[in-house]
Amino acid sequence: MQLYFNNLSKSYGDSKIFECISGKINQGDKIGIVGLNGVGKTTLCNILCGKETADEGIVKVSSSLKIVYIEQNPKFDNDISVYDELYETAKICTTNEKKLKTVVDKALNTVKLSSQMSKMNVKKLSGGEKTKVLLAKILVSEYDLLILDEPTNHLDIESCKWLEEYLNNLNKSLLVISHDRFFLDNVANKIWEIKNKTLKEYKGNYSDYKVEKDNELKNIMKEYTKQQDKIKSLKSIINERTNWYTSAHKSAGQNDFLRAKAKKHASVLKSKKRELQKLEENKIIKPREEIAPMFKLINKNIINKKLPFVLVSCNDICKSYGEKVILKNGKFQVNNGDKVAIIGENGCGKTTLLKIIQGVDKDYKGEVKVNPSINIGYFSQELSELKLENTVIEEVLSNDISSSEGRMFLASLIFKGNDVKKKIKELSMGEKCRVAFAKLILGKSNILILDEPTNYMDIVSKEALENVLCQFQGTIIFVSHDRYFIRKIANKIIEIKDKKLKVYNGNYDYYIEKNNEEYTKQEIGMEYNNIKNKLQVLEYELAFLSGKLSEPLEEKEKKQLTDKFIKISQEIRNIKN
Repeated sequence: MQLYFNNLSKSYGDSKIFECISGKINQGDKIGIVGLNGVGKTTLCNILCGKETADEGIVKVSSSLKIVYIEQNPKFDNDISVYDELYETAKICTTNEKKLKTVVDKALNTVKLSSQMSKMNVKKLSGGEKTKVLLAKILVSEYDLLILDEPTNHLDIESCKWLEEYLNNLNKSLLVISHDRFFLDNVANKIWEIKNKTLKEYKGNYSDYKVEKDNELKNIMKEYTKQQDKIKSLKSIINERTNWYTSAHKSAGQNDFLRAKAKKHASVLKSKKRELQKLEENKIIKPREEIAPMFKLINKNIINKKLPFVLVSCNDICKSYGEKVILKNGKFQVNNGDKVAIIGENGCGKTTLLKIIQGVDKDYKGEVKVNPSINIGYFSQELSELKLENTVIEEVLSNDISSSEGRMFLASLIFKGNDVKKKIKELSMGEKCRVAFAKLILGKSNILILDEPTNYMDIVSKEALENVLCQFQGTIIFVSHDRYFIRKIANKIIEIKDKKLKVYNGNYDYYIEKNNEEYTKQEIGMEYNNIKNKLQVLEYELAFLSGKLSEPLEEKEKKQLTDKFIKISQEIRNIKN
């Protein structure tokens, strides 16, 4: 055991974050922490690595345990370059100048930070670039336990894959906060869920956790139904016995038999009331049922409206910023009902492509045809459409729907009770995203263009969003790095790579399959070329030996060359066969 904590409690003012939680981290554990935003995931990590103290409870850490903690939004204190930031981190582990340079260069190359980027001030980097610097800092550090807070934020899919592979090959312990379900599936072997101020451990990855949670929900529902039936039965018996007792008591008089009968009813009545009281005291709370979004409301502008088959077509799209080419000869079409995911590395032109489709960016070469019968609804990362002084319900009701419809739909996006009366300016970024999405869905759009819609959202919020989009009958074009979300929604993938667009007419699993096939073909091609080159070398060598053997030679040299000739001949036959 590397780390142990027992009965931890933490409050901020009157707000209790968690209460009497316990857990341990063993060698080789790779633990994912999940839970709604604000439940205390980051607070727990801060306590475990000593950045904060708990109000109550103990934390025991092995004396030799080295912890590296990569925060979600770290502040780079020094006005230094990326290279110097990594150099200073690596100096903690070694003072050997040559080794330091090798370690830093290797880390930069691994996370794909160019030499030009390494000279930049860390404070001037984008969110994705800063995250890569943090990943590089992991590579140059020595540790036994790695703690990561939302490490896949701002990372593109390829970078996420690299991080997963690195962590899977890591013979160290890992504690990671993440809302990236795909990432947790590929990395975690345990899940810690923080909910209702408690912590519960589940074995396995995120999918295993979901199965276990679903089983728990089903079992609780069974127990709840069973208890409700028992309560109903007891109330019926109590009511019946009360009537019998009253009747027998009135008729008893001096009659011994009737007095005994009344006494018996009273005894049973008392027993059943005690039983009912006990059940009421240990009452099972009914599991929260997801409020299903209203299908007709979601699709009010799509149902009964005839749309053409092809909604958007792009031919030979080229886009540059000065001398920097972003897109080259891009070609694709979006059909009615398509759910298109646009994927690619950060900076490859995904958002630019969305703006071209919308007609916002007209500075490009090529042809974009958008059918005039469609009405585009756009979800941007800036959330500029929200009015900060409006309440949640006011923002939604601006779409000409009834108050009851608005409340019901907001409930499906986890706005319950008085949540709908909160002003937009009081909301978290995740909550603002949900409001913007609600406005979009309830608007008059029949095609949705979404730019990173799940950013800032916890897992529960993402699942609520997915539930709505799965019912949406219109067309969706979206940019996302959330592979779980892509897998759930998309039926077509457009990948931007090396300035080119490649269309995959299938879901995310189909895309992965085709990419694996392509990789295998490349490997086979490389292997074939290697064999071909080797064969040429051997045949050249054989021809050389043949020439040598035709010359007059001493017996010993002739035997050596003959043996070599036979060996190479056999090797050539083996390759050809």
